[in-house]
Amino acid sequence: MNILKQSLLVIALMPLMANAVTPVGKQVTGAIALQGGSDSSVKYSAPATSAYKVHVFVPKTGTVTNALYRVYPKGKRLGSTTCVSSDSKFPCYEATIDQTLSPNSWTQLTLNSDPATQWDFVNGKGYVTAVASNLSAAEMLNLSALVRFENQSIVIGKTWQGGIIFYIDGTGEHGLVAAPTDQSSGIQWSNGSAIATGITGTAVGTGLANTNKIIKMQGAGSYAAKLCANLVIGQYSDWYLPSKDELNLMYYNIGPGAAAPLTNIGDFDINNLYWSSSEFREGDAWYHNFVNGQIGGTNKDQAWGVRAVRTLQNVWHS
Repeated sequence: MNILKQSLLVIALMPLMANAVTPVGKQVTGAIALQGGSDSSVKYSAPATSAYKVHVFVPKTGTVTNALYRVYPKGKRLGSTTCVSSDSKFPCYEATIDQTLSPNSWTQLTLNSDPATQWDFVNGKGYVTAVASNLSAAEMLNLSALVRFENQSIVIGKTWQGGIIFYIDGTGEHGLVAAPTDQSSGIQWSNGSAIATGITGTAVGTGLANTNKIIKMQGAGSYAAKLCANLVIGQYSDWYLPSKDELNLMYYNIGPGAAAPLTNIGDFDINNLYWSSSEFREGDAWYHNFVNGQIGGTNKDQAWGVRAVRTLQNVWHS
């Protein structure tokens, strides 16, 4: 296709980097619980029914080489003080952490050092405990309340709430979903004349407000933002035209720029450009070139591709 119908301003863009220090997931505050007799523990209840990886924060004073945690995905058998993984109704798993290897940092609870370790928790029953029996009193006083449950049902690339998840924020509670197919292979950004909208929002989280403002200013008709706002997939009708940075995340997380095995699982047109909802200047809007990953501004009367997105609902209460 000829992408030089009119002038295109091209700008190279690197992918947005995720926070590599703090793992994603729901942070849970611990509470003192009795394991049996006088043996107390700190208990962290799973936030919802789902499959989770569990991450714990080792305090900077941590010196124990075998800090013990127990995972009860379905709760604890009444009256039992043992931890048995073979108990089909109330399985319990023990995982130890060498605190000296990761003081003042996050580490994952694993079985046999397997980073893929995850458990299927039951909401209201499942929990993790930090067992006090092999920790000193000083350790218990400094035991961090930071535990994160990383939801493995809600991950980038999975089909969820009408589309494909392409972004999850650092809390693991919020994210963005892309429609499973394009809404157009070629439609204008503007509705007739290319008026200035003043829509300068480019960051993640600004796409919906951008879309609403575009429609308010441009009214009825057939154009990119209106096409997205009119989309209904199943029970979901809150779609919008992504902002520049949201479109960038689609390209690098589920589009042609994504690493295997997620490379273009969103089935984007690798020979097309896609509109964002972010205005570049009066007559131009930001686009993303899915041929080579470049971004820039181009005339609003050009006909480029459109892929709608929506905000991921709170996954811990869905």
